Amino acid sequence: MNVVEKEVQPVPKAVEAILKEFADVMPKELPKTLPPRREVDHAIELEPGAKPPAKAPYAMAPPELEELRKQLKQLLDAGYIQPSKAPYGAPVLFQKKRREH
Repeated sequence: MNVVEKEVQPVPKAVEAILKEFADVMPKELPKTLPPRREVDHAIELEPGAKPPAKAPYAMAPPELEELRKQLKQLLDAGYIQPSKAPYGAPVLFQKKRREH
């Protein structure tokens, strides 16, 4: 996998106006705890005997792998995520933060 730097497109003025108007809705930082449990737990029902397709994980550059490990440790330590032995997964893609003007 190659990491390619790509220029981020500017946010359209209409979208920027909405983001500014509702800036107070999103917290500056994530909360330190999870919200209380709800009455219903979400579950995805699988077909009996269904197996995930066999596919090797994407290769990562050493700096990406180091950052992934760092972020996973922070999320595990905070209790936001927990280890899983599920046969399904999703790729991790990093996106650089947009520079402030």
